[in-house]
Amino acid sequence: MKKLLLILFAGLLLLAACGGEDDAAETAETNEEENNESNAENETDTPEQEEKKEVYTIGDTAVITSDLYEFDYEVTVNDFYFAEEVNGKPMEDIMSTSDDDYKLAVADVTFKNISDEAYVPHQMYSANLSAIDEDGGEISYNEFFPEADEELAPGEEVQGPLVYVERVDYADTFLLKFEFMSDEETHFELPNPEQ
Repeated sequence: MKKLLLILFAGLLLLAACGGEDDAAETAETNEEENNESNAENETDTPEQEEKKEVYTIGDTAVITSDLYEFDYEVTVNDFYFAEEVNGKPMEDIMSTSDDDYKLAVADVTFKNISDEAYVPHQMYSANLSAIDEDGGEISYNEFFPEADEELAPGEEVQGPLVYVERVDYADTFLLKFEFMSDEETHFELPNPEQ
């Protein structure tokens, strides 16, 4: 009987030992899977790790793909300045304010149609102006740039002002954003000419 108990006890020990090895193997596999998942999460791009897009400035030309219409166009920002009026139109035509700190912020741009089809620029692009560290931004007043309401044939270009109303001291640097909130978002960094 003692032999039988000893054999049974040894068998239980053997089973426990084998079970322990399985548990250890499972624990090792679980730890390895967790490490792999952790490494995969660490390899996922965070905003700081994402490849930074090129930022353009005055005088640069950017080739941009319209996110909505899927055609290419070129934009060159020729100048950026503040003014009381543009193309004979004063700020009071679009906004009445008694605050002298507000002026028309003007980005003089050239659009070139490098696609295969004609289009009307004002109907095909978006351009927002904000402080450099802000999302969103103001949209331009199209009435200052009537040439962009006319059809632009492939290979042709048009130059004119993108006009916004801003406080002169609003920012040291402004950001002109084309195709805002799309994969094709393109930025022009514009130093405040009054600073």
